[in-house]
Amino acid sequence: MAISTDERPPERVKFWTKPESERARAARPLAALDIAEDVIQFVVAAVLVALGAVVLYQSVLDFFSEKAAFATRVTDVTNGVLFVVIVLEILTTVVAHFEVGGFQLKPFLIIGIISAVRHILSVGAQESLVGAESTAAFRQAQIELGVNAGVVLALVIGLILVRRTDAEDNEEADVE
Repeated sequence: MAISTDERPPERVKFWTKPESERARAARPLAALDIAEDVIQFVVAAVLVALGAVVLYQSVLDFFSEKAAFATRVTDVTNGVLFVVIVLEILTTVVAHFEVGGFQLKPFLIIGIISAVRHILSVGAQESLVGAESTAAFRQAQIELGVNAGVVLALVIGLILVRRTDAEDNEEADVE
């Protein structure tokens, strides 16, 4: 049974509630920290947009201006574009924090998947272009490919589990 505020002893009422001026005083530093956090995240978002634009511009410029073999240029531009995709996913995470607040797990899993796939493509392209210089180099490349494939698999499983959990939470919220 809940006790209403009127039934509480006067000396305990002060313990349970703070005067309005104390709450306002305590909220000021928190509001300042929230504003500072928003400013920093805005700057981070602007830097990410600029970084993505510069990398994309430089990748396309290098693709058309370098004298390297076509396969090398394609590999380099693909690597640059995938890096831009990773930067944009990070930007999406920052923007989502502005809109929703809190920690977003799914974008980090997606960033990890893209990053691991990017590394797999880079190693595969390097092996195709350069070829195995030695048995040890070939073995090292195969280990890198296997580890990155395992990372992709683990992150995809994690993403599936997170999405299922979100779907179950949404179903439970609909029932209530």
